[in-house]
Amino acid sequence: MGQSILSRGKDIKEAIQQGLDILGTKQEQVAIEIIQQESKGFMRLRSKEAVVKLTKLEEEGLKVIEDAFEVSLQEIEHSISKVLENIEQVPYSPEVTDLFKREQGSFITQDKVGKVWIKDGRIYCEPTELKYPTITVCKEIKLLKNGELVKGTAVATKDDQFEIETIEETVEPSWEITMDAQRLNVFLHVKPGLRKTYKVKDVEPDFHINIEAEEKIEVINNLEYKGILEELEELRVIHGFNHNEIVKAVNTEKPGQFIIATGIAPKDGENGRIEILTETKNRVGPKERADGSLDFREVKEIPTVQKGQVIALVHMQKPGLPGATVTNEPIPPKPTFPLTIHTGKGVSLIENGTKIVATESGRPVIEGKGLLTKVSIMQKLVHPGDINFTSGNLRFKGDIDVLGNVEDGMLVEADGQISIYRNVFSSTVTSRETVIVSGNSINSTISAGQQNVFASELIFILTQIQEQMVAMNASIKQLMNLPAFKTTDFARKGLLSLIKILVEKKFKSLIISVKQFSELTKSGGQLLSSELVMLEEQLRLCFLSSISNEYHSIEGLSSLLKRIEEMIEKHDPEKDKDCLVEMKYAHNSLIFSGGDVLINGQGCYNSKIHAGGNLVIHGVLRGGEVYARLGVIIKEAGSDGGVVSKIMVPSNGKIKIGLAKEGTVIQIGKAKYTFQKEQRDITARLDENERIVF
Repeated sequence: MGQSILSRGKDIKEAIQQGLDILGTKQEQVAIEIIQQESKGFMRLRSKEAVVKLTKLEEEGLKVIEDAFEVSLQEIEHSISKVLENIEQVPYSPEVTDLFKREQGSFITQDKVGKVWIKDGRIYCEPTELKYPTITVCKEIKLLKNGELVKGTAVATKDDQFEIETIEETVEPSWEITMDAQRLNVFLHVKPGLRKTYKVKDVEPDFHINIEAEEKIEVINNLEYKGILEELEELRVIHGFNHNEIVKAVNTEKPGQFIIATGIAPKDGENGRIEILTETKNRVGPKERADGSLDFREVKEIPTVQKGQVIALVHMQKPGLPGATVTNEPIPPKPTFPLTIHTGKGVSLIENGTKIVATESGRPVIEGKGLLTKVSIMQKLVHPGDINFTSGNLRFKGDIDVLGNVEDGMLVEADGQISIYRNVFSSTVTSRETVIVSGNSINSTISAGQQNVFASELIFILTQIQEQMVAMNASIKQLMNLPAFKTTDFARKGLLSLIKILVEKKFKSLIISVKQFSELTKSGGQLLSSELVMLEEQLRLCFLSSISNEYHSIEGLSSLLKRIEEMIEKHDPEKDKDCLVEMKYAHNSLIFSGGDVLINGQGCYNSKIHAGGNLVIHGVLRGGEVYARLGVIIKEAGSDGGVVSKIMVPSNGKIKIGLAKEGTVIQIGKAKYTFQKEQRDITARLDENERIVF
């Protein structure tokens, strides 16, 4: 005989069926012995379950029985029913109980009693009268208990029927073909799909179990090579197929973009250009002697050319080559343009305009903007002594070298570079390019750049006026859109009263800037252009007049703001970025440079400096006021005697000071800071909240 088990149920039929499920066999393959029939008892008290013993038949015994007895399942059930009619209903005897326990051990081990477990996706449980196992379900699984969905935790009893359903998620794949605007590239955008399935994990017997699932992800890419080619054909793509990329796209398991066809890009040509053959900028620094030593008396070298020397070559324009789209349409290259050369004094174009030759000796000046280049020779005037009442003022269209001093009340003015080999005393030195003073500037005005010091200051103030006017005009337009505005006197009598209210309440700094502009314009006098003088009058009429005029309307304000913007653009500081003012020491002087200012000696005392580039003071700054558009570097600033030294840069600038004395003032944009004690190694800038940080 084979394996034997005891099985119980509500009735004999159920006990037999449960035993067969446990043995995993059929009824005709077991021997059945009824141990106890079921009893309902009175009021369900002392009710008893049916108990049967099932013994699995060996193969040989099974064959004998099959040969001896041809009994159908219906006949066995009928026989069992007949037997039950003749068996008394008796309670479990101790012998039956012991037998049940012994036989039960053959299929329900002691470690499974009162527990629940999962095997091959099915739930098994063995509760006791005093202990029922529990089950908790994860989110990827649906658990049905007796046909109802379980939410949270379920209690498992012997009569419960459990069904486990897993969730399946599917994301469909997608793909799309696009072309760029020029039809040079065809892009295949692929997003493979996903199929998520879950397999219930086996769980060992326990009083409480969590049903968990193992995730399995399958990538879905139904993209086919043939389908891509058909789509390309619909788009009329016939050129530049990239078959390797198409294969990659068909087999990809990750989202991506593939360039599956490429046209031929046009090859750009070249505009006309100039090739400069000589040095055009000054060399600064000691000159090297033949023996390798340095001659510190020769610290500057101005480039020069001789008559007949080729200054530059002019290269003609070169046309580009056309390309082709993926649909085989031609793509023209970008057009090319010739370089226009304007020859000034001392130069000539030869050999069909391909060479620029000097006709005079001097310093070559080459200025280029876009496809326009101006070339000329700047001649040099050398004055052997001092500039004084004997020599008179000195004006020259080229470069000037003054080998002596510039004495009190004198003027030196040049279109080119001015080099003063000694000092400047109570005089004015103005160059459209560069001023280099080997000595000191005492109580003098030094200016380098196409603008003069007054014009530069005015443009600086004008940028502040522009910023305030833009904000004020925006406020006025918002007020004009309000329904209540149309019922006010402003709509009928002009905006004078409204402008005065806004200026008083919100834009006080605008009036201050306009007054500064007006006062400085009067001080500049004949040094200023008529355009700046006219703009001053227009600003005064708009903001300082008490009588309504053409500027007190939204059209008048907009027109004035446009003129301000044009003036700022005309005086673009980038035009003077290569200008330079250099000296050892400045005292009670006014210094302007469209580019950098370099004080490389003792320092700067009670002077005013405006630099369109950087300001570098290797010595000290004592008193006065300095401004640099690109940034300031000062070794030492301020004084122990309380003389105020003010250092200013725009909002995007930086200020670096080696030592700042108490009372030194720095201003970055609109933010100001006064040092209350001595500080060293300072780098100041604005943070994102427009506050000064170090």
